[in-house]
Amino acid sequence: MAIEALHKMVYSSTNLFHHQCAYNSTLLSVITPNTLHAPFYHTTKPSYIALAASKPFNLLAPILVYWAICTVFHYLDTAKYPYFENRRIHESPEMIARNKVTFNEVIKAVFLQHAIQLVLGYLWFEDSEVILRDQIYVDHLSKMANLVPWVADGTLLLLGKRAGEQVLLKHGEKLVAWIYWWGIPIAQMYFAFAVTDTWQYFMHRAMHNNRFLYRHFHSHHHRLYVPYAFGALYNHPVEGFFLDSLGSAVAEKAAFMTLRQATLLFVISSIKTADDHCGYKLWWDPCQLLFANNADYHDIHHQAYGIKSNFSQPYFTNWDRILGTQMSRTEADGKTRWKKLGHEYSEHDKHNVISEGHAKKVN
Repeated sequence: MAIEALHKMVYSSTNLFHHQCAYNSTLLSVITPNTLHAPFYHTTKPSYIALAASKPFNLLAPILVYWAICTVFHYLDTAKYPYFENRRIHESPEMIARNKVTFNEVIKAVFLQHAIQLVLGYLWFEDSEVILRDQIYVDHLSKMANLVPWVADGTLLLLGKRAGEQVLLKHGEKLVAWIYWWGIPIAQMYFAFAVTDTWQYFMHRAMHNNRFLYRHFHSHHHRLYVPYAFGALYNHPVEGFFLDSLGSAVAEKAAFMTLRQATLLFVISSIKTADDHCGYKLWWDPCQLLFANNADYHDIHHQAYGIKSNFSQPYFTNWDRILGTQMSRTEADGKTRWKKLGHEYSEHDKHNVISEGHAKKVN
């Protein structure tokens, strides 16, 4: 398990900070794990270890997941089951009439995007031998032991000396193991989400505010006025590199992730971006249930009236709220016709707009 970020803070501040409970060596020894307390995702099976350290597997996993999710939504688009038809954000004929790019062109662009992603990933990820040495065959017990003083300090600080010592004596070993195997990885993942959101918000907004960037790059993606899952990665290759691939790479490096954590991050990102463009409003869909930034939210951005709103993607809506670029569905439903955007590229968009009506209301 990777806790490099925490380790760096520990080692850099060792000479400057004296642990509050350093005097109590007995307490520290009691809460120091003597067994791994390994979670379900930890394995010692050679076949699984080889797979976890395999470069091809980790590179292909997000791509295969993307194609699987998009294929499911494409099947629903064509099967036209009443349940799902009633939950479309836009009617099916509207997709055909308003989108300015064919399905085959979208598929070709996705293939190209993934080819670029494979090449970049191959250059970015370390070799399997390095992964095995630095991330797989590591001394977890020693790493948990290094974590012990920090867990003790935090507990005593939060609960006070008397209550803190009681908690540590009773649950300290399990607490250390939980923080090591679950707490730190969850924090790393959340931090990576935040970095991704920050990167994509400001890059995305810049591509709308800069006439050159919009016309030559980002306008490709906005040929899909009615999004669908495969179209999530219908981008100009330059945008695909800077907005998606590079942003994800920066996020996993900033969060000090292992290869397995990075792969999970990229898999989640692939699922989320496909779902955000799926064209359905499904209350039970985990991506729409857990995140306010979802298919309905992002659909507003793809309409002419919302093209200067809802830049946040793919996880949270924080930057839109903070910087005043958020448009709710209620506000969007009040936009009944195309309006000039008041920007240099408005004329560039005008010929692509047929007419604006209310988005379909979903029960």
